[in-house]
Amino acid sequence: MNNRRKPKFSALISLDEVEAYEGYLVTWLADVATTYLINLRLSGTLVKEKSGLLCKEADEYVTELKKKNPNICESVPLPLPPNDTSEHYNLCKAVEMICDYNRGKVETYALPPALSLEFTEYVRAFMSREKLKRDVVGVESILHGLAVIGAHISYAYYDRQRGERGYVFIDVPNPEAIEYRKLSGMAVRVTRSVNDNEGTKLSLLVGVASAIALTYGATLKEVTSKSPLKADFVRLVKTGNKVMLKAFETLDLSNLARHIQRLGIASPIYSLTSNYPPSEKHVLRSFVQRLSKAIVICESLNDYTEIYSTLRLITSENFLRELKSYYENWREIIDSLLEIRVS
Repeated sequence: MNNRRKPKFSALISLDEVEAYEGYLVTWLADVATTYLINLRLSGTLVKEKSGLLCKEADEYVTELKKKNPNICESVPLPLPPNDTSEHYNLCKAVEMICDYNRGKVETYALPPALSLEFTEYVRAFMSREKLKRDVVGVESILHGLAVIGAHISYAYYDRQRGERGYVFIDVPNPEAIEYRKLSGMAVRVTRSVNDNEGTKLSLLVGVASAIALTYGATLKEVTSKSPLKADFVRLVKTGNKVMLKAFETLDLSNLARHIQRLGIASPIYSLTSNYPPSEKHVLRSFVQRLSKAIVICESLNDYTEIYSTLRLITSENFLRELKSYYENWREIIDSLLEIRVS
């Protein structure tokens, strides 16, 4: 490729060195994008080989988003520090960066502030105080573009009160073996619904695990015997002028997904958590929280006591009234829960 002359950076995140920066926000988001768009995990070699397909799929992805929101390219999916600018995160420009790479045009930029939160300590430890972070860490345009698209794909919620944005990514070994885009969308819906309605952490995990169980179906046991299925949850918080990486959690949901599948309740659990009951539906809300906790206890301790106790609430008049008023598929939910397999 005919590269433009690259500025010199102390650290350069490039396709050739991408494995060395695995787990950083910028490469995590780029991994989200390649997994979703072309069913391949982020790899310098694979991105180079599939750059044409990546360009095509990125363009089609943004075209579909434009049909729902003509101004989607101006929508910024990340919280920005005051020294950052929304121009760095234009979705249409991100597609151009990806397609430019396929045409042989590669540029190197200073890694923008919202994508370089983890590098502050690196700069402080190894560079003089006079040196700015943007003069130290660089990124190739292809990875920058992928990261912007990955932020849109994984973005799940915004908590205005806490100034927190949440992102989710289902980390699977062979995304091409499943309907990965469907799984990604299901995980985002559960994460958004549970957080928007201030649900519990256990409800979130059980809901995402149910999405995994539904997606993999009969192949789940075989797949998880070879490699774990994990969920990554990233939380970014902006307070005043400061943006922080509040949490970067990776949780193995393999056992929980298998257990939910064995119980035969993946479908009703997904229905309940992807459309989480609001606070005014307190009986229904309490049921979902108790059932989520009971499932985790059952998976951990092989103790079905809490599940039996929780399912007795199904016959409650108040529960049935709230269930019917909130879920169109309430009958399917009831029938599936009553057919739970405990052997």
